[in-house]
Amino acid sequence: MSAIKSSSIKGVFVLTLLSAITSCGLAAPTVLNSIRAVVNGEPITQSMVDSAVRTQVQVWLMGNKGMVSRSQAEREIKEMEAKALNDLIDRKLILSEFKKMGGNIKDQYVDDAVNRFVKDRFGGDRDKFVAELKKTGMTISQFRDVQRDQIAIQALRAEHAGDEVIPNTPWEKKRVYNEIKSDYASDGKPKTYVMSIPKQTPTSTTEEQEKVLANVRAQLKSGASFTSLAKKYSDDSFASNGGYVGILNKSGKLAQGLHDLAYSLPPGQMTPAMDHGTHWRIVYVSERVGKTTPSFDKIEDEVDKRLTVEKRQKNMETWLAKLRRDANVRIYQD
Repeated sequence: MSAIKSSSIKGVFVLTLLSAITSCGLAAPTVLNSIRAVVNGEPITQSMVDSAVRTQVQVWLMGNKGMVSRSQAEREIKEMEAKALNDLIDRKLILSEFKKMGGNIKDQYVDDAVNRFVKDRFGGDRDKFVAELKKTGMTISQFRDVQRDQIAIQALRAEHAGDEVIPNTPWEKKRVYNEIKSDYASDGKPKTYVMSIPKQTPTSTTEEQEKVLANVRAQLKSGASFTSLAKKYSDDSFASNGGYVGILNKSGKLAQGLHDLAYSLPPGQMTPAMDHGTHWRIVYVSERVGKTTPSFDKIEDEVDKRLTVEKRQKNMETWLAKLRRDANVRIYQD
């Protein structure tokens, strides 16, 4: 499903996804007060986990509505559900640490966070923001509380991730370069083959040709040679060469739709048989030619940034692990 555009559809989209939470067991768990964990003597019940997920989903959907597809939103929600208990434990520990330090988030900072949210997600239209907030069932006060907690959590996470920039050694950067260089490689040009099976011929009916197509598909599925089958069954100017079209440039030998498909195919893959006017077409890409990988020098800055983020993430995880060790945390399995 493509990203939602209509404002009326957007509202239905959000409400539908929120109602879908019920089907995942969040709105009405079997035992509302079953204990999932105890943190420093304070219980975390299933209903508390459900409520935390619901709030997280509401804020996320309101902030991303119209920017993601339904399937992407559903994936995000499932991830939130999967991490819900551990996230709630971490939040409790971090906020407890913040309170222990005498931390306090001024109203001005909360105002700034809310104003940024309204500007970024609603173009500064506060009435629209309030209307969308009402649809989720949250009050302004509850939304401000979420922002206040998030500011405190982000502040402590950033502090313990390490603000100082630790110089990255050449061998550390080489390791990360080898891990990510393929992400920056050019795709190369597809070495492309096409098979065109006519829907009917002067000597055979459409029904008979459908049987030919089914036979070709079965043979391809069994590992038969694409080129051999193209020479035997294909009916186009490439048939005598076993369907070989060539190494495609960005434009050229194929109709644009088929050309785009070829560029989207991974090496060694083929399309299903596609209805293409008078023929069924099958596109096959045997390999990618001219794929290039950037040198270390070209992406060294990105490597350096990734490595610094990696180190900060590790620092933060070490700090969270220490918080858990120092606290009395007990988790109860389902």
